Amino acid sequence: MSQAGTAAAPTLYPFEFRGTGSAYFGIWIVNLALTIVTVGIFSAWAKVRTRRYFNGSTWVAGHAFDYHASGYRILIGRAIALALLLAYTLSTHFHPAIKVLWYLAGAWLLPWLANSSIRFNARNTSYRNLRFNFTATDTEAFMAIVLWPFLGLITALILWPFAQRQKDYFYINNHTFGGRYFETKFPTWRMYAIFAIGLGVYGFILAVLLGLGFAAMAVLQQSHGTPFANVPPAAVGYIVIAMFYLPFLLIAPAIHTMIVNLTASGTLFDDKHRLESKMDPLKVTGIVISNVALCLVTLGFYYPWAKVRLARYQMSKLTLVASGDVDSYVSEVFDSQSAVGEEIGSVFSFDFGL
Repeated sequence: MSQAGTAAAPTLYPFEFRGTGSAYFGIWIVNLALTIVTVGIFSAWAKVRTRRYFNGSTWVAGHAFDYHASGYRILIGRAIALALLLAYTLSTHFHPAIKVLWYLAGAWLLPWLANSSIRFNARNTSYRNLRFNFTATDTEAFMAIVLWPFLGLITALILWPFAQRQKDYFYINNHTFGGRYFETKFPTWRMYAIFAIGLGVYGFILAVLLGLGFAAMAVLQQSHGTPFANVPPAAVGYIVIAMFYLPFLLIAPAIHTMIVNLTASGTLFDDKHRLESKMDPLKVTGIVISNVALCLVTLGFYYPWAKVRLARYQMSKLTLVASGDVDSYVSEVFDSQSAVGEEIGSVFSFDFGL
């Protein structure tokens, strides 16, 4: 019998989110209160508590993820970021021309800041006592988050889908778990196809909005003469901007969902196991829009349920397709990592997210 005929069939391990809105509400409301009382200082520990809850509520193959970060390290990262922001604000206020130097410094600092934050969160995330890691160099970060987006902008967004693919490659292909690499790979044309669909839907929604707007103006013109004669030009400008921006807000969740499906479903781990994401872009859009509406109606108090609701749907559509038994494989990886003694912590890694 051939080797292909004896190969074991892959095993499917669906992801599952077991958190609840009420449980997260208790964490969220305490985080909010302590952040206000401490004038924002507690927000670093609030982030740790939130991530620990969401990681601990995410299960696959009978085990949950964990998060080990220190709020103190996050606070240091935020203090550095705020110090840079304050220096930028003050220096450009007194010497506006110095902005050019800040832009150049930003292009140099941003890759290090991004790498440090991603590495910090990866190294503080674990699954079955094995840590993740992020190994990108600052040069790779510069290419992915500075150079390619810049080229995408100056080419009138023609290269933007390619820049998006490079960013996804940078983020996924430099992550490891127990020293074994993740790798995503997919044709560039598929990313272009996603943006083409988005552009088409955007144009359709915009055309509908403009059509309705002109129709409303015509009706008002006939019944009330010139109802917009005394409307300030600035207000008209805001209305026009809103009409062009609204379609983007409506399609953004769907575009993001299609990109996640593409990148996740093209991801292999250790050349053996793969991920499969089958989220419905329209379903995600509906969840996001209704979440925003309910948050507005409840003055923000629905937010914990909104976040849990979205996470539960996203995890329900994500599957680990493993070639073999996960328990034995993780044990093998754990033994090999323990022998190597990979260093997990780093004094130069901070989370700069604000």
